[in-house]
Amino acid sequence: MGYAPCFSVKDTAASIAFYEKLGFTVDSSGAKPGDDIHMLLHGGEFCGMLYSNADLKKWLPVLADTPIGFAGMHYLGVDDLQATHDLIAQHAEIVKPLAEHNGMRLFYFRDLDGYVIGVNEKAAAPAV
Repeated sequence: MGYAPCFSVKDTAASIAFYEKLGFTVDSSGAKPGDDIHMLLHGGEFCGMLYSNADLKKWLPVLADTPIGFAGMHYLGVDDLQATHDLIAQHAEIVKPLAEHNGMRLFYFRDLDGYVIGVNEKAAAPAV
């Protein structure tokens, strides 16, 4: 079983540009005409989706009154933690600096819509 976070964002074009600066790639080829949803990849591996907040609330009306953002965090496992940190630190707010915690090196950044993403070495990815 897999887990695929879907980030509800204000402006998908701005979010795509933001994540591409951080070394992610975006694949919009699976979207049907008129859909504003995009696959987010890192190191060629799928790690989530970017979805227009307006479109998401149409798709799932139960979310109509839910603000953008997330009270929690998502994790991204990477092969080269230092290089990833150095790139992300140039373009995003680091909310918890690179440090070791319980034998795992990690850091956290915040994206344009307030989502907090923890980044750790792939071999030490937290159990889900």
